[in-house]
Amino acid sequence: MDNIVEVRDLCVTFKTSEGSVYAVSNVNLDLAEGKTLALLGESGSGKSVTMKSLMRLHPPHKTQITGSIQVAGRDVLALGNRELSDMRGKDIAMVFQEPMLAFDPVFKVGDQIAEVVMRHEGCSYEAGRDRALEMMECVHIPSPRKRLDAYPHEMSGGMRQRAMIALALACRPTVLLADEPTTALDATVQIQVLLLLRELQREFGMSMIFVTHDVGVAIEVADEIAVMYGGRIVEQGPVDEVMTDPWHPYTQGLLGATVYPNMDPATRLVSIPGAPPQLYRQITECAFAPRCPHATDECHDPLPPPTQTDQRMARCIRLPEVAGALPRASV
Repeated sequence: MDNIVEVRDLCVTFKTSEGSVYAVSNVNLDLAEGKTLALLGESGSGKSVTMKSLMRLHPPHKTQITGSIQVAGRDVLALGNRELSDMRGKDIAMVFQEPMLAFDPVFKVGDQIAEVVMRHEGCSYEAGRDRALEMMECVHIPSPRKRLDAYPHEMSGGMRQRAMIALALACRPTVLLADEPTTALDATVQIQVLLLLRELQREFGMSMIFVTHDVGVAIEVADEIAVMYGGRIVEQGPVDEVMTDPWHPYTQGLLGATVYPNMDPATRLVSIPGAPPQLYRQITECAFAPRCPHATDECHDPLPPPTQTDQRMARCIRLPEVAGALPRASV
């Protein structure tokens, strides 16, 4: 199966008043056509930075990006501003974490969706509004014709999230990036949005990268999972294999702190001690070592090449001794 997204040795560094922040280091990702990849990890692990880099949404004067990003055969890092503008929304689109900040508060939601269609397809305002109505019906917004003329603040959180999905899908993109689109929603609406995204992916034949810190959400939506920590991918593979046979201690820690269906009520959840690392220096050793129950002195040496098979990858110097050290998840 062909890859629609290929990322190689991606490094993202931000320049700040306190020095450089090495937000992403040597990330490699492949996304196959029609598949969903979940990026899983705590806040600050580099998930959203990686996603925005695929569309070059970071401020260029404060950001240094190296490596290679290929989307639908195009070298994203080599594109000019006009080519980037043509690509965003048409070939690759993003559902942002907070739709209230993604929508312009002074324009009607329907007009903002219509503007995207007019920009990329060169159609009339009326045709753009028709597409906006079609997309709002597609994402099951109640009274869609009335909601075309609503401002973002006049919608509930769940409805704004659906409108954000309608905006992202208005031009039928090949790749959809979903940056924790259910984080601010209650459990019932969260499930509805997840089911909607899966339904629309099948209908439009999209490929999707889904960012989340929720193990349960990753299991529900993904074909493959990449676990991020300290700006690196520490484990990657098919979701059922990674969830039932975790190799990296960080993945094991995430699973050990998660409640699963049919779980024994007497099972004790174990939190991961400590906090994620500060990224004001280039971390060459295992970033998880200070929090890892399996760490030894050699874990503070520079990282060796990752352990890889045909479908799995993990960055842990103590593999395979610690692989599968905790109970398995139910997938």
